[in-house]
Amino acid sequence: MFAISRIDQRHVRATAMLVLLALLVFLAGGATHVVQRGETLGEIALDHGVTVRALVRANDIADPDVILIGRQLLIPGTDDPLDISKSPTVAHTVSRGDLLALIARDHGVSVSAIVVANSIDNANLIHPGQLLVIPGPGTAGVEVALYHVVREGDSLSSIAARHGISVEDLAKANGMTATSVIAAGIRLRLTPAEPFEPQGVGTIDYIVVSGDRVGDVALEHGTTISEIIRLNHLTDANLIRPDQVLEIPAGGWFCPVPGASFGNDWGFPRSGERFHEGTDLFARRGAEVRAPVAGVVTQLVGSIGGLQFTLRGDDGHTYYGSHMDSFGDAGRVAAGAFLGTVGDSGNARGARPHLHFEIYPNGAEPVNPYPTLLASCGRDSH
Repeated sequence: MFAISRIDQRHVRATAMLVLLALLVFLAGGATHVVQRGETLGEIALDHGVTVRALVRANDIADPDVILIGRQLLIPGTDDPLDISKSPTVAHTVSRGDLLALIARDHGVSVSAIVVANSIDNANLIHPGQLLVIPGPGTAGVEVALYHVVREGDSLSSIAARHGISVEDLAKANGMTATSVIAAGIRLRLTPAEPFEPQGVGTIDYIVVSGDRVGDVALEHGTTISEIIRLNHLTDANLIRPDQVLEIPAGGWFCPVPGASFGNDWGFPRSGERFHEGTDLFARRGAEVRAPVAGVVTQLVGSIGGLQFTLRGDDGHTYYGSHMDSFGDAGRVAAGAFLGTVGDSGNARGARPHLHFEIYPNGAEPVNPYPTLLASCGRDSH
């Protein structure tokens, strides 16, 4: 009987581990990825349609910010990333101030996948305490937003050609023009974004509450008594009743922070493998934050966003702002209402005071607010 040396024992253990890894890949139906120079875990996850959390768990990674060049990573369950039956589901209990789009982003799935999994009729109507089933990273038959993380040497035209889309569609999906300059490290959306129209068009329905007067409703929505009378064929402006539905002209769109400076920082990398999904409006501390449209405001305090508001607009869209210094009006608000003041709360503590601002058309995936802000605020001096 021959003894196995210590070096041979280590070789046997290493070989066994490689065999075990190969077996796991075979059984899980997954693939592998060799880490290249400059890659991040978030970028690898996006490229393979999985979440960072899944990569960390599958590869026993201690620090997601530190991955070695040349390391072989197991990509879990990538044999058919759009087959929900092969992706584990988790449960999420809706908290006060939650948005379906924010929940989807936190779990690395699309809004549409959650809508399908939970038979949700209206993506804007979820309530605290509601239990949601969060599917795996994709659902068969449902379009999922795909992204590309820009690398050195990339251009809009080269990225568009690589993914088989037009430069115009790529630029439009990211609030850019075909001649926009892009920087390495930013994330670009490859699929079309939900259409967003910043100006009020047509009319909206307003449900009368006890104590309402036509004059008050007109003032709140930036219209006139005569226009409400005309649209609703009222014979007596003094005779409106609770729960009556009035047709109201859709108002305009207000700049959230008048006089602020800003730039197109959509998709810029952030800590924790995150990417910027809004625009930062920089202004002096205490500058007023205004409601871009009429709607219902919910206030929330969090460790990352600090003092935050969510505005479910009468235009059907949802607006989100964070890092405020103080709160203003809540509940039912008019367009242009005072929502608070600019600050540096949450994880922006010590940074230049600003309002982080996001737009969710129809409560779906966020779109780049920059073009809308440029049109309504009239400046770009970031």
